[in-house]
Amino acid sequence: MKAAHLFCLVICLLFAAFVHAQDKQDPVKDEKIKQVVMHDIKKVCSPQSKQTDKQWQATILSSEANKLLVKNAVLAMERDNLDNYWEAVGKVDCMEDY
Repeated sequence: MKAAHLFCLVICLLFAAFVHAQDKQDPVKDEKIKQVVMHDIKKVCSPQSKQTDKQWQATILSSEANKLLVKNAVLAMERDNLDNYWEAVGKVDCMEDY
C-alpha cells in the first residue's frame, strides 16, 4: 500500500514538473512577437522622419502608456485575440510631434 502511495506521489510530482516546464516562455519567441507588434505599429503610424528603426522604437517606447499598449498587444497576440491586438496597436501614440 505504501508503494502505491509513493508511486502516485512520484507521478504527481513529475506531472507538476512537466506542466511547470511548459509554462516557461521562450525569450526568442517573445522578442519575435514584440518585433511583429512594432512592425504593425510602424505601419499604422507611418513615421515621416528619417529615424532608424531602433531610434523610432525607442521613441515609441519612451512613453509609459505606449509600453503598456505594446505589452497588451503582445499578450493579445499570444492569446490569438486579434480584436484586442488591433485595438492596442491602434491606440499607440505615434509620437510624431516630439
